[in-house]
Amino acid sequence: MRTNKNSGRRPSVVSEVRRRQIIDAAVTVLARDGLSRTSLGRIAEEAGLSSPGLITYHFADKDDVLVTLVDDLLGKCAREVETALADAPDAMSALLAYIGAFVRFQDRNRDGVRALWRLSSGWKAPGRTDAFDTRVLAGPVEEILRRGTASGEFRQLNAVWVAQSVQCSVEGFHEVFRADPDVDTEAFVAELQTLYRRAVAPPGG
Repeated sequence: MRTNKNSGRRPSVVSEVRRRQIIDAAVTVLARDGLSRTSLGRIAEEAGLSSPGLITYHFADKDDVLVTLVDDLLGKCAREVETALADAPDAMSALLAYIGAFVRFQDRNRDGVRALWRLSSGWKAPGRTDAFDTRVLAGPVEEILRRGTASGEFRQLNAVWVAQSVQCSVEGFHEVFRADPDVDTEAFVAELQTLYRRAVAPPGG
């Protein structure tokens, strides 16, 4: 990951506010205009800054802005999922909580999710072969499935394959709200929860 010019120095409150302003503007531009039209100039304009130079004071370049954007969004989602799982008393409750937390995060961060999808289809983070590492989000559901299988709460299943299915299902909410901005999010959550509750239940469960 690239570092900005102020690397090694503790950022001031003003600097943190400005960085937040720039990242929020980058999310808006990326989600609205796409990767090819996301430039430092457009981000500066969206953020109400007089010059792209005010961006490069805080970030090394556009890639640095995008890496920070990705880390910020994935970090927020991971923390919300972690919070939702903290009070789950068993594997089934944890699986349902994971589904609910992931979908609701997307609903509250639609531009951010759209920005991530834009990046995933046309950008590679410096030093990587893809835009970002999704294991931070996929790991918890795989662990839940392994735990539920080991305890007998779930049927015998392949945790890796089923986790991938769950991940694809919750991420599919992106296409749903794009097609229907007024989608009933809670109904979508309930549908997925019912689907996977039945899919992983042991025979006769």
